[in-house]
Amino acid sequence: MLKSGAAMVNITPPLGIKMRGYFQERIAKEVHDDLFAKALVLDDGETKLATVVCDLIGAGRARLDRAKELIDERCGIPPSNVLISCTHTHTGPEIEDMGYGEILIQKIADSVQLANNRLTEAELGCEREEESKPLGNRRFFMKDGTVRTNPGILNPDMVKPAGPVDPEISVLCVREPSGKTISLLVNYAMHYAGLSPTEKREDMYTISADYFGVFSEMIQHIRGERFVAILANGTCGDVIMFDAMKPHRRENKFFGHAERVAALVAAKALWAWSQMKFHSSLKLAAALEELTIPRRMPTDEEIGLAKKLMSGEIKPANMRQNALKYFFGPRIEEFMRAPKEVKTWVQVLAIGDLAAIVGLPGEIFVEHGLKIKRESPFKCTFVFELANDAVHYVPTLKAFKEEGSLEASGGYETTIGPNILIPEAGDMMVESAVKMLNKLHKSV
Repeated sequence: MLKSGAAMVNITPPLGIKMRGYFQERIAKEVHDDLFAKALVLDDGETKLATVVCDLIGAGRARLDRAKELIDERCGIPPSNVLISCTHTHTGPEIEDMGYGEILIQKIADSVQLANNRLTEAELGCEREEESKPLGNRRFFMKDGTVRTNPGILNPDMVKPAGPVDPEISVLCVREPSGKTISLLVNYAMHYAGLSPTEKREDMYTISADYFGVFSEMIQHIRGERFVAILANGTCGDVIMFDAMKPHRRENKFFGHAERVAALVAAKALWAWSQMKFHSSLKLAAALEELTIPRRMPTDEEIGLAKKLMSGEIKPANMRQNALKYFFGPRIEEFMRAPKEVKTWVQVLAIGDLAAIVGLPGEIFVEHGLKIKRESPFKCTFVFELANDAVHYVPTLKAFKEEGSLEASGGYETTIGPNILIPEAGDMMVESAVKMLNKLHKSV
């Protein structure tokens, strides 16, 4: 008989902490809604699996590895069976500020321990739906032959998007045999949907879980019951919360777009939920592979341009140059001293032959997630980005080949700084995930 437990632990940081998600430094002055680490534990009698989703922009391997060690000590769930991911909210804290990271490690472990304490007989179902309305690929082919990130809504120089979107909403529900919901786990690939361009400037310093938190409260309200509602982000490194080739309504209401998107996702999640077939006996399995990926080293040209931008000799003219100024320029020496390789994780959790959860360690381009889903043998395949690590952007090899000269407008995500790995990194991750998916499918 399958057992399950779920829990959520508040991880809201103190005011005064630095915030991440924009080019300029921001200091938290207000809390719109709390941040949480939300855990779901499954137990088939022989194997336990745990997944934790944190309302954070991302977290590095070192801290998440330590959280997994604590979880193993407290609950006996090995690191290979624990997947920890982040939602990528742009209104959360800088983990390395004010000692927050050390507290976070404990809080993540607490969430799993509490979920493990609450294990009870359960049944599980999984279904899929689609919602494409809020999605848009943010990279565009331009009339001048370049590729640009976020060139602006209805920019007359745009030709077409440089990539696809993934409209799939994957939904997993665990409930008690009586029908009482324990947890709902939903996966959707969209960068975030927080502050709109017309928000008051002081709102930029407000902590929020973004539309992930709004979704959680909304779907519980619609169902009329309390449970742990989890929305995990999919592969959305190149997917934004609107289609720039269509008019986009600017809403001044605080987090107005977050509410709209949350409502759309909640409606489709409920549609999928209502069609589920539930199972009380499912074999669980997990696999974890450590990849060693060569680091992308900066060129002399990139270093030279970054120094000119830092000195003020030239001003940033596009997102690519902003990336060089704010994310590479201040860290040139760090980049040059860094190890030549990055060791990171790819992970798969299998729930019978019904569902699999894939964890990838960065801001992954949507094409990678789509390929994993196409090649997965499972009925439902959830693909979580920013899982177990945060290795920055992981574009496709195609995206790197589309870039023009360094001085020309180009893709933000492929620029040194936001990107630290060789162009083939994404293909390496996909290959690892698909291999584990096929192996686990045979074992369950």
